[in-house]
Amino acid sequence: MAGLSTILEIARQSLSAQRLGMDVTGHNIANSGSVGYTRQRLDLTASDPLHTSDGFLGTGVQAEHIGRIREQFIDAQVRTASDALGNASTKQTILSQVEAALNEPSDSGLSSALNSFFNAFNDLSIHPEDTAYRTVVLQKSALLTQSFHQLSANIHQLQGDLLDNANAKVSEINELTRDISVLDNQIVSASGNGDDPGDLKDQRDVKLDRLAQLAKVGVSEDKAGSMIVSIGGTMVASRAGSVELSAAVVNGQIAVTAAGATAPITALSGELGGVVETYNKTLPGYLNALDRLAGALAQQVNTVHASGYGLGNPPSTGVDFFTGTTASDLSVNPAVTSDPSLIAASDDGRAGSNGTARSIAALSDAPVFDGGTTSIPKFFANLVSTIGSDINAASTTQQTQELVVNQLKTQRDSVSGVSVDEEMTNLIQYQRAFDASARIVTAVDQMMQTIIQMV
Repeated sequence: MAGLSTILEIARQSLSAQRLGMDVTGHNIANSGSVGYTRQRLDLTASDPLHTSDGFLGTGVQAEHIGRIREQFIDAQVRTASDALGNASTKQTILSQVEAALNEPSDSGLSSALNSFFNAFNDLSIHPEDTAYRTVVLQKSALLTQSFHQLSANIHQLQGDLLDNANAKVSEINELTRDISVLDNQIVSASGNGDDPGDLKDQRDVKLDRLAQLAKVGVSEDKAGSMIVSIGGTMVASRAGSVELSAAVVNGQIAVTAAGATAPITALSGELGGVVETYNKTLPGYLNALDRLAGALAQQVNTVHASGYGLGNPPSTGVDFFTGTTASDLSVNPAVTSDPSLIAASDDGRAGSNGTARSIAALSDAPVFDGGTTSIPKFFANLVSTIGSDINAASTTQQTQELVVNQLKTQRDSVSGVSVDEEMTNLIQYQRAFDASARIVTAVDQMMQTIIQMV
């Protein structure tokens, strides 16, 4: 039967619920600037009514649940977009370093060195018997080979740096998956007691967001709140523990492998995927093109030079101008370096003849590549253009994905972020309800005093 004690119990429950609501609101306000924090909400419900002769009588309020305001669908979209952003950003950064190594267009780049080389032979064709012009040919040739060596060395150095970068990102991934596994166990344990550990889930989500930037992440969650996290289809974290990844060079390529697995993870994406793809495909493609350029230059020049004649009596012939076939080992023939008279300018052995020098100079425009349609300088110009196009593509993707990520995070913040104005409104509401509940206690107390006085 309802009485004054029932009214007191209603007031007591209300005081407790409003105080708890103020706790939650205060927690939200305190963390309004915390990275990764998700707004929490107290769900209040009416307690079970009391059946009286007058009908069902309400018995007050009870705190049902304290939970996060979070939309998993938006989280999945943010992580997918972050994966693409991390991949494009990494590629753009690496390719920009390649572009800096090319140093094109400039007076000190490989393109300028090629032009100077062919121009030196053209000048020699005008003065075929002048030793000074042969010296210039040697100087320009040495500069050309040094340009090849430096460019090749820079790209190889960049590859070495990428391996270190890949190992650093794998180490970060391993640390994140270990932390996620530990947090997952804490979350499941707390959830088993009927609680919703929102702050622990926020910590886990922050680490998942960072993990999504590093690699292609898949996430599934069960009813207990436990998550199974995978990278490229390989499970790396759950409440059962984490699986460590390792990176190593296998057959000249970086392979990222999970502990206990034999096959490498292929669908990496993210920052780590950008590093691996650039190391395994992009940079080797550039190096191969550079080696083809050096090899073609050596082969074309040597063929013409060996058929010509230098100075002397009898004049020298059959001498290769270059040694080596790649950008890293292309050099001027040491015999020619030590004896400039071996440089062939004549095509018939007669003094003053310049046919060979003119033919070598003409190689600047000779169609050598792509089925006899592209000259040596044009081939290099195409390589520079390709690298520039790759950088533009990566930059465009980066800018696009930045917009997508920012829009998705704004959308997520509109759902999960803390609005101080809204929380202040809630705070006033809880305060007023708390004050009113206290007034009920005061009123009931006065009523009891009245009854006591009557007795």
